Amino acid sequence: MRCKVIDSNVRFTKSCLATVVLAAVLLAAAGSPTEADQKSSDEPAKVDAKAMATLVQSFDKVEKQKHPWGWIRWLMNSKLDPKAEMTLGIVVIKPGQANPMHIHPNCEEHLYVLSGSCEHRLGQETVVLKKGDVIRIPAGVPHMARTFEKESLKAIIVYSSGDRQFEVVEEKPVR
Repeated sequence: MRCKVIDSNVRFTKSCLATVVLAAVLLAAAGSPTEADQKSSDEPAKVDAKAMATLVQSFDKVEKQKHPWGWIRWLMNSKLDPKAEMTLGIVVIKPGQANPMHIHPNCEEHLYVLSGSCEHRLGQETVVLKKGDVIRIPAGVPHMARTFEKESLKAIIVYSSGDRQFEVVEEKPVR
């Protein structure tokens, strides 16, 4: 796995994509161990219909959370499934727009670019992300994304908590 270190924060290359996305999806769906998980591996796990309904989310059935800069569609979190230990969503930032400088005090964030590109501020560093890039944002590190004028950014966002917290912070000029 090849990774480029930027200001003590890790930006993953395409070779990390499969590992990050697969791990995030599996962990988000796994939740906490159930009685079925703790039984012998010879016995098939039993999942009732109600539990299965919270394990599976349909993209087109989850409403967009609209913002002036774009939208987020939350596919998994502890509000949708109380046993979820991660948050997973799809974000779109419109052309020429930016989300506010913010932090997640209780979790780290991974962002994988599906299409488009952006300039991403991470602390005092700025990097350009394009299709196929992944960035890891440690808990408590101020960050924001700004798209370029011609196209939207569409990305998968994953957080290490089912109850992702969000706080807007004052944007300080880059030195």
